[in-house]
Amino acid sequence: MSSSSDRSADSSAIGQAAQALTPTDAQADVELMAAVAANDRTAQRVVVERLARRVRKVTGLLCRTAADADDAAQLALIEILKSADTFRVATSLERWAERITIRTTLRAARRERSRKGLLERWLPAGVLPWGGPPTQSSVEQISLDALLQRLSRERFQAFALHHALDYTVEEIAELTSSPVGTVKDRLVSARKQLRKMLRFELRATGGKLR
Repeated sequence: MSSSSDRSADSSAIGQAAQALTPTDAQADVELMAAVAANDRTAQRVVVERLARRVRKVTGLLCRTAADADDAAQLALIEILKSADTFRVATSLERWAERITIRTTLRAARRERSRKGLLERWLPAGVLPWGGPPTQSSVEQISLDALLQRLSRERFQAFALHHALDYTVEEIAELTSSPVGTVKDRLVSARKQLRKMLRFELRATGGKLR
């Protein structure tokens, strides 16, 4: 068993190595990711610590539940490390990682939707392993987040990518493997649906929305 002094020395060494590897410009990012691709564990730790919060923020925007967002973030970080040798200086490390995170999260959502669809053909309603249908919030408990959750998955994802993460329609089309016209329609439909729901909830709550 290692002593506390040994552990302290190890932590100090890792910290010094991490500080040395922390990028300060675009070329340093390329060198950092090259080290990750070469299975340098210190470099891998630096990248994970640098990107983890941003990755979780993105998955939190795209996933319906915190548990799904946590799972997607883990998958995305793994994919980022596996894809290290594809990083190029033409883009920022954060933006590059963000795109990988989005693709990974959307793929995971499609797989989960397919799995649930398959099981639903064989299991009666009310006994699904992930629980019964969610209950609707009362008007007193309504919030903007709750309204967003009422959008279809495709509209929700397009809305989050465009309005929360500032992706263009063309970029969203590429990330979601959808035609540009389809993305535009999802955004327009999402805005119309949200406006309609907001008007209804504001009338129901006397103008009070959490």
